Formats: sequence, C-alpha cells, structure tokens
Amino acid sequence: MPDFEFVNVANPGDVKRHSTKIRRHVMKDIGKARRKPRAKKRGEFVLGEGCSSSPSNGNEAQPNTMSRALAPPSPWLDTNLNTLVYPTEMDEDRLSLVRFLVDEAQSTYRPFRFPWITMGLSDSSAFYITLANAALYRGIKTDPQAQKQKPEFNTNVEAMKWYTLSLASITKRLANPAESDSEGLVIAVTGFVCHDSSIGNFDRFCVHMEGLQRIIDRKGGLETLSSPFLRIMISWLDLAGATFFNVKPRFNVPQGAIKDIDTGNDSQYLQQLLLSWDADCPALGDIMSAMKATAAVASYINRQSDNPRFWTDDVTIARLLGPAFHEVLSLEGRPLPNDTSDPQYSGTAAREAFRRAALVFLAAIKIRMGYGAYEMERHLEAFRQISQLPLVDWGVVAELNIWAHIISAMQEESPNRAWHVLTIVGIMETIGLQTGSQAMDIARGIIWVDAIDAGKSGALCSEIDSYLEASLLQRIEAIPMDPTLDLLPSDIESL
Repeated sequence: MPDFEFVNVANPGDVKRHSTKIRRHVMKDIGKARRKPRAKKRGEFVLGEGCSSSPSNGNEAQPNTMSRALAPPSPWLDTNLNTLVYPTEMDEDRLSLVRFLVDEAQSTYRPFRFPWITMGLSDSSAFYITLANAALYRGIKTDPQAQKQKPEFNTNVEAMKWYTLSLASITKRLANPAESDSEGLVIAVTGFVCHDSSIGNFDRFCVHMEGLQRIIDRKGGLETLSSPFLRIMISWLDLAGATFFNVKPRFNVPQGAIKDIDTGNDSQYLQQLLLSWDADCPALGDIMSAMKATAAVASYINRQSDNPRFWTDDVTIARLLGPAFHEVLSLEGRPLPNDTSDPQYSGTAAREAFRRAALVFLAAIKIRMGYGAYEMERHLEAFRQISQLPLVDWGVVAELNIWAHIISAMQEESPNRAWHVLTIVGIMETIGLQTGSQAMDIARGIIWVDAIDAGKSGALCSEIDSYLEASLLQRIEAIPMDPTLDLLPSDIESL
C-alpha cells in the first residue's frame, strides 16, 4: 500500500459506511467486457486528433502518429448516448449526467471539457470523478444558492457519492501491484488534479499532483503514456501549479508540444535588441531563450487572428503555451545584490521584471482562452515590489523594461499601476520618447498579442500622456522668471 493519501474526504466515515455499496458498484472488468474485443490493456487510452473543442491547424506539429486513436462522438452533433461504450454499467442517473455534460458542451465552451469527457469514458475510476463533476455543476446551474459557493464536491450530495466511489476505486487499485501504475489510474488521478486546478485549491492540488507524479515515475515517465492528450493535459496542469507557486515544472515538455515556430519578420526588432542587451547587460544572457519562446507564441497567435475557432482550440493552445511556460519557469532565481552600486544590481532587477511580466503575459492569454489564471495576482504583486526597488537604473535595458512595465500595467487598474506609469515615464525620458504611443510601439515590437489588448493599451497610453502633460506643466511652473522681464499692463500698452 503506498504511503501517501490522495485526498481528505470531508466525512471519512462515509467510505466505510457505504463500503458494501461501493464494492457492489465498482466492477473491475466491466469496461473491458463491454468493449469490442481488441488488444488493449486496461486503462490504455489514446485521444486522436480532432478531439479538442475545435479542429487543429494542419500546419502545427502533430501528436505521436504511432498511437491508436479513439474517435469519440462530437458534442457538436446529435448523438445517441445509449450507443456509446461505457466503462461501467449504466442506469438512467448516470446517463442523465453524461447527457448534461454533452448538452452543456453544445451551448457553453469550457477549455478541455470535451477531451476530458472522452477520457472519462475510458476508465471506471475516471468515469466516477467525471460524473462527480457533472453532478456538481448541474447542481450549480439549477440552484442559485449553489452558484454563490465554491464548487467543492462536499457541497453536493450527489457529487459526493460519485467522488467517494472514485476515491474508493483509486485506493483499491493503488493497493494492487497489477493496477497501481496503469494508465487508467493515471487518468483518474489526473481528474482530481484537474478539478483542484479549476477551482484554485492548490493545497489539495499539491497532494494529488505528488501522487500522480509517483505513479508516472513508476511507469517510467510522462512519455511512456500512450495518449498524446493525456501527456499534454498532465503537463498543462503541472504548469498551472508551477506558475501559481513560481517554481520549476515537475515534468519536461511533452512530445507533441508546438516548439518550432517560424516567426518570419515578426521578431526582427526583438532580435536586434537581444544583441545589444547581451553586450550592455550580460546578466540578461540567460533570458534570451525564454524571450524568443514567448515571442514565438505571440507571433503564432497573432497569425491566427482571422481564425474564429482558434480561441476554443484548447489542446492546440496548451501545446503552444507549454514550451514558453517551461522556458520562463526554468530560469534560475538570482539574489539581488545588497549593494545598489553593484553593476549587476539593475540587470538582476530587470531580469526578474521580465520573468514576472512574461508570466503575466502568458496568464493573460490563458484568461483569453477561457481558462483560469489564479497565478495572475501573485505575479502582479511581485512585479509591483520589483518596480519599486530603490535606485534601480531601468534605463540599462530601457526597451525591455518599458515592455515589462507596460505588460504588467495593462493588467492593473488605477491606482495600482501609478508606480508603473511613473517608471514608464522615467524610462521614456531616458531614451527621448515624448508620447505614450511611442512607448506602446516599442512594446508591440518586442512581444505583443492584439487579442489580449481589449482597449487596455489605449487607456494606459492616455494615462501616460496625462502624466507627461502634468509633469511638463510642473517643470514649466518651476522655471524661475527673470525679474527684469516683469512687465506691468501700462508697460505693455507703451510698447
């Protein structure tokens, strides 16, 4: 029996009290028995292309073509759910929950929902946690009071029943050496991790992710999983935790991620700046790869601006953002020198300002795709502290620092971004910029996605110009007048 526990049930006695019912309903081989005969290990599941919420772009890197694909019914088409193959015996209660999931998928987009439904059909434990989510959100949709609560399983009796069944099934299989590292078990535990991530319960997320990592390590690593989507999904969830805690990811970039992106001339200005930054500030040398990866994401997204379905192509976006997140989160932390006159002081501050701004930028893309970004406020707060460090020469790498402050300021509201605006204006004066639009042009030339702007740059630009105008008036008023130039009205009339 493993020495770790995946979750804490709100009422632990429920498992024991309902153990007879659980044993009666948890049928070890029912999924295998109901499927057509084929060579397939229990829990093995492969999601083929076309199973994201919208079609993938044919020019992207493709998943492992050696994997066998399971072709699920599309939620966009009318489907007779009674004809599907399920991993457990079905009754009207279970079928109604599946129907709710598919019906809602037709009317309301949520990232990764339909791919996950498909995976939930592949394993009994995963199916139970899928039904628990369905019961929970069906209850929220029909109960106005439930909409005011955090969506936890213990707030819904029906959801708690399926949650308990899934938990009991997972616990039983963990104790069985033949089942303890099965891919079906990986899918089921991923379901728990996914729910924790979606509601922002990162304390429980860590417990489940730790258990998931142990199972995957026993299997030989993430790449031993047969399902391309499962690899991408686990990596995506890993990155959700890593960005929230500001730590390195547990897993490497999975096979199938989109890494080789031709940016054409989109990054020409950035490339020129990188050459000058390398010479002017060696402390920034190790961030270049992360900047290029983030810029490649921006270029890819901007080229999809005419594709109306891009922002609902959840799997493609996960494959796209993953490498950039990895590059940024894998940058080693560096202590800020205590001596503000140290040549590395300003460069180290600029390096961390970029890293945090890049995470804010990628979080804004997650929000645009409809996914939660619980890490956003943490990185904004960290950037505020960096921006207010004493005696930092932000003009050392002026363009980088303008970009970082603009990106962070766009996600803030006044007065939280007042210091950002002050710093931006100071950098502008250093390099001779006179208007907010000139500063915005620099930021757009470095790393920019029009789709996450939504008018924010215009509002920030106006705020910068207002500050510049007020600052100019103050300087004019502060200019001492020559007493000999004072003229009385009578003197003027005599001129």
